[in-house]
Amino acid sequence: MIALKRVNFSATVVGPSRRRQPRSGPCAESLKQTDRDTRPTPRPTIMATHAILLALLTGAALTLSAAEAKKAALDLSKLPPAASGPVDFARDIQPLFAAKCYSCHGVEKQKGGLRLDIKVAALEGGDNGKVFLPGKSAESKLVHALAGLGEQGIMPPKEKPLTAIEIGKVRAWIDAGAVWPDDGKLAVKKSDHWAYQAVKRPSVPAIGNPIDGFIRARLAQEKLSPSPEASRPTLIRRLSLDLLGLPPKPEEVRAFVNDTSPDAYEKLVDRLLASPHFGERWARHWLDLARYADSDGYEKDKPRPFAYTFRDWVIAAINSDLPFDQFSIQQLAGDLLPNATQAQKVATGFHRQTLTNTEGGTDQEEFRCKAVVDRVSTTATVWLGTTMGCAECHSHKYDPFTQREFYQLFAFFNNANEKAIPAPTPDEQAAFAKVRQTHDAEAAKLQATLDAYAKHEAPAKLAAWLQNASPAAVPWRVLTPDKLAAKNGSTLKADKESVISAGGTLPDKDTYTVEAKLPLTRLTGFRLEAIDDPDPKKGAGRSKDGNFVLTKFTVKLFMPGQFDGKELELVNAKADFSQIKFPVEAALKGEEVSGWAISPQQQKSHVAVFELQSPLDVPAGARLVFTLDHQYKETYLLGQFRLAATDASGTLKPDFTPDTVAAALAAKPEQRTAKQTEALAKYFREQVDEQGRKLHAALDEHKKKAPAAPATTAAVLAEEPGVRKTFTHVRGNFLDKGVEVRAAVPAVLHSLKPRAVQPDRLDLAQWLFAPENPLTARVSVNHIWKNLFGRGLVGTVEDFGKQGERPTHPELLDWLASEFPRLGWSRKALIKTMVTSATYRQASINRPELQERDPNNLLLARQNRLRLEAETVRDAYLAASGLLNPKIGGPSIRPPLPADIAALGYANSVKWTESKGEEKNRRGLYIFFQRTVPYPMLMTFDAPDSNATCARRDRSNTPLQALTLLNDPVFFECAQQLGARMAEVPTVDAAERIRHGFERALARPPSAEELARLLKLYEAQLKLAQANAEGAAKIAGAKQAAPEVAEKATLVALGRVMLNLDEFFTRD
Repeated sequence: MIALKRVNFSATVVGPSRRRQPRSGPCAESLKQTDRDTRPTPRPTIMATHAILLALLTGAALTLSAAEAKKAALDLSKLPPAASGPVDFARDIQPLFAAKCYSCHGVEKQKGGLRLDIKVAALEGGDNGKVFLPGKSAESKLVHALAGLGEQGIMPPKEKPLTAIEIGKVRAWIDAGAVWPDDGKLAVKKSDHWAYQAVKRPSVPAIGNPIDGFIRARLAQEKLSPSPEASRPTLIRRLSLDLLGLPPKPEEVRAFVNDTSPDAYEKLVDRLLASPHFGERWARHWLDLARYADSDGYEKDKPRPFAYTFRDWVIAAINSDLPFDQFSIQQLAGDLLPNATQAQKVATGFHRQTLTNTEGGTDQEEFRCKAVVDRVSTTATVWLGTTMGCAECHSHKYDPFTQREFYQLFAFFNNANEKAIPAPTPDEQAAFAKVRQTHDAEAAKLQATLDAYAKHEAPAKLAAWLQNASPAAVPWRVLTPDKLAAKNGSTLKADKESVISAGGTLPDKDTYTVEAKLPLTRLTGFRLEAIDDPDPKKGAGRSKDGNFVLTKFTVKLFMPGQFDGKELELVNAKADFSQIKFPVEAALKGEEVSGWAISPQQQKSHVAVFELQSPLDVPAGARLVFTLDHQYKETYLLGQFRLAATDASGTLKPDFTPDTVAAALAAKPEQRTAKQTEALAKYFREQVDEQGRKLHAALDEHKKKAPAAPATTAAVLAEEPGVRKTFTHVRGNFLDKGVEVRAAVPAVLHSLKPRAVQPDRLDLAQWLFAPENPLTARVSVNHIWKNLFGRGLVGTVEDFGKQGERPTHPELLDWLASEFPRLGWSRKALIKTMVTSATYRQASINRPELQERDPNNLLLARQNRLRLEAETVRDAYLAASGLLNPKIGGPSIRPPLPADIAALGYANSVKWTESKGEEKNRRGLYIFFQRTVPYPMLMTFDAPDSNATCARRDRSNTPLQALTLLNDPVFFECAQQLGARMAEVPTVDAAERIRHGFERALARPPSAEELARLLKLYEAQLKLAQANAEGAAKIAGAKQAAPEVAEKATLVALGRVMLNLDEFFTRD
């Protein structure tokens, strides 16, 4: 039968798309009508079908080339001829593109993935490849489209088509090489949307605080008046909740109310800004944006025990008032800063908050790409107020961002790798230093004893031993490596002494392969030397402590001329030293949980021997391939080693002599070098002399008890060497790669000024804070304004695009955006400017004219009343009751969880070990956030799910919230404690006790009417408690009923009422 060649189906006709449908989500609906949905899928033409049938029937071989098919589909004779005269791009071509093409292929739209207003984008082409080929206008898709020869019909479809003369100019320009200005773009149409215009500092109205000038000018236009200043108790409670997230103590309220100095309010502001709790409160705002959580997410949702290192960095950075530009740059690219500190690297944990999928069978590249997509979307939302995520699958439908630009931003993060670095807390470092000092002092004593013995007693014993010592009995032939390879990124190199060193990337696990020629014709065993390397880990391994774990050692023998090797059977393994539970024999089994390791003697060279089951005769020219597996964990890889073979008969003993010692013994005493003499002395003391062995053993045993360094690590980003290529993902599908792109920024914004040819994350971070950036400062001040007033000047804080809201006070927004960098990007200075304004200090009481004219308070004629956020609700309860543990930072806590909630985690994966004592009463910021089973109370009060960045929390009002506050054990305990505090007031006057509790809860004394109602409730509850002594004891938390228990239970009931008033969990 005649062989049938493959037929090329390059000639196509338009048919329905068979590409995968877009994923569900907010962008899916808008994808239905995009050009990509109608992109042609190749189908055989009639000509190709006939060719196949002919080949099948006749046995003939036929191939239809792409060029032939194209010629068959296009009648190139219909193309207008190229213009004969010279053609200039700026004069002749760019105006044509602007008039005829930019509406569909410019800054606003990029149909078919094609953009013609930027040189780089135009040269790359669209979804179906390049659209013009310099020097070949007749073969260029752009010319075919303009002439109406392509499958899509004449272009542009809605405008007046180009004339034959205009098409001729385009042809002549392409034939002349398609010369384009070298700056890469020309006449880019900038969007006229307000957010993309440069920030211009407006003139400031003549009034004390500029904020008030802008607000009152607008109110005057609307013929409205501002509200009076709130009362002092209201002001201190408002400030305390806004700046610290905690209610003020009664004594703090009294001190402020009684302070008659003119700067009393400013002093209060300064005190609160200087409080370490300020960092906690404002860190919570930032952690919403950072999508912070303590677990991976997805099905397994494994805990991240050290996630808090990033959270604590944020708290510290905010408390120290790290300028916002540096605060941001360190989070985006702290690892790339010159001489980056540990703290700057920890800051990159911002982009390590992405979800991690550890389910079996997952494609890790898919989820790596998902993480990078999230980093792009989050960066754009947080610093640019842009819904860039809508451009992952297609160009943005409303804002001037293309899909190509999305993946150009993707390229900035595509080279970052996820790492973990040591990050002990100061307390951990101090504790470790203390125990390490004690241990090192004892080690120094043992070393001094050993040194004295080596100097005074050992030399005479050595001389006597040398009289009878003989060279090693086992001859070893060192193998010279021919080929070296590592599976997971390590690099292997051999020196002239055949010592192999591992370097380069430090993966968690790796497999080394060493190929060498066998210099023997008989084979009985192998030797592996693990050689101490002083640089960088001071050991034979690459781990942080210089150790290694060799999980499997295998050898294949390849006979001359054979391609299939035979694995040799190794039956015995011995070493001069093995770590407890990590014997050298384990390297023959290949189990990942064990292998050969050498702690605590990792600062010494060690040797292992592996015996064959029986001697093996081999012909000359045979080759060996060694495989050294390191599958344990955490970079426990060999760092420096050497291989040898032997043909010696008999059992290979573990007390073998190292090569250096054997060579020294073989040399005549008078010919030994100083290095050989020292090697003999060291070998004698450590391996031969009994007293020397005991002293060494004592020192080694002490080293085994060395205190372990703090295990705390931080998840960070680290730039990988080289550059990973980046491609667009067609419809967001990482498997369907489009055109290749390089790191760049959106054309509608200011240009990037990279430090080198290849831009990186640091360039992007610095670009965000360039003076000409119209978005970052606006977006940032709007976030801060939102956190102080309940609503941003731009209501859609996450979206400054065309679908977002316009600013209510555009001049104020621009003044703040220009003021923030003028203040050195000081968050505290900007907040002080805002909270010292009369606008902030206004009362929140609504007025009939405001309710009618401005029901949503957009004009800010009054302050806004806001329900406290989830964590602040809990913190306020704990603070008012006196239970709050003010400890700052450290591992996350697990307060009491409702029954069976933890069981909702997949396959019982959530282990909720309840925190005890005062630890469970720390602030809500520190509650362990399990993504699949979040703490119920937080979710009830609208905490974000932490799966994506959250710029605006919802504020709902539901019955479940009231039920939680009444029945949750945490809140009931707070009521009990508040009741106990009232009972401790040294008086028998119930009214005085009620006043004390009321002030603790609401930061003000009760009115006469409120006190009367509470006294009435007191009397009614007291009667009930006296009638039910057992129930009263339970409510009061008493072990048994007693006469005083009834009043305690009554005060607990009143405490519950006070803590459940709307005023308590509302910021007025």
